[in-house]
Amino acid sequence: MKETKINEFIDDLLSDFSPKQRRVVVGRFGLKNGEVMTLQAIGDELKITRERVRQIEEQAVKKLREKVKASAAHILEAAVKHLKSVGDIRRDDLFIQDLLFALKIDSSVKYAEEKLRFILSVAGVPSHAKEDEKYAAYWYSDEKAKTKFLDFVKEVTNFLKTGKKQELIDKKLYLMHCKDLISCHLLSIPKHFGVNVFGDFGLATWPEIAPKTIRDKVYLVLKKHEKPLHFEDIAKYINRYGLDKKSAHIQTVHNELIKDKRFVLVGRGVYALRENGFEAGTVREVIARLLTAHGALHSTEVVNLVNQQRFLKENTILLNLQNRKYFKRLDDGRYKIREA
Repeated sequence: MKETKINEFIDDLLSDFSPKQRRVVVGRFGLKNGEVMTLQAIGDELKITRERVRQIEEQAVKKLREKVKASAAHILEAAVKHLKSVGDIRRDDLFIQDLLFALKIDSSVKYAEEKLRFILSVAGVPSHAKEDEKYAAYWYSDEKAKTKFLDFVKEVTNFLKTGKKQELIDKKLYLMHCKDLISCHLLSIPKHFGVNVFGDFGLATWPEIAPKTIRDKVYLVLKKHEKPLHFEDIAKYINRYGLDKKSAHIQTVHNELIKDKRFVLVGRGVYALRENGFEAGTVREVIARLLTAHGALHSTEVVNLVNQQRFLKENTILLNLQNRKYFKRLDDGRYKIREA
């Protein structure tokens, strides 16, 4: 079968089916418009029960199996060969795309993916795992390959659950378990794994991977930019990266920055992450902490250290430093905290 012949092949397969049988097969495999219909939808259309639709589908597949195996042997051989070459496991959509290219199916063929998937599914070669709550649909060579894959998923899952989350993300430590590109592709099958817009991999329950609240989206933006940002810019980045389905409102972002202790105000409307060494407090409180930690300092040293914590004009810092109620200027020009 070459190029557009896939259409003629399927027409020939269904040629001796009754209109009802043909409708069930075409609907259940999305051969007409690319959309797979439910048992209920087809049953409503044909005025029969869901169970009857299931029976017709099962009987049709059984009737076609040997015929497809004989007539489409070269397709099945190509599928088995390619699956072996990619480690015996491949996510459904990727595998079908690979095979369409390998078989040189003409791009003008409508719904070619569904038609090729129909041929493989009817033949039962290679083995196919349907999508469920835990996994995306995938193809596998045999039960041994499937078991090995599931063990690999369990291994990576335990590694992620027991490790230090931020270190795992920042250093991409999951790659230790991926011996090659094929292994990395396998991680896209389990639904409890996820990848964020920055390419970070981890558990889908982690807010760093799949942020659900505005606070988590704000955190992710500041984390990836690795520098303080104005709240208006943070809102713009949330929208630009597509972190929220709806447009993030500037005021909502600002409100979350104010309420969450992970974020520190370091300038007029500018916020940073506390975990990056920034501490909350007024300018006077920042100066006091620095003098406590470093001892007496010259004004230039105070200005430099404060500006590592805040985005302020030099005069603002000096004005606070000259507050005699809290700070004392020594004879050598250095400043220290005034004792109570």
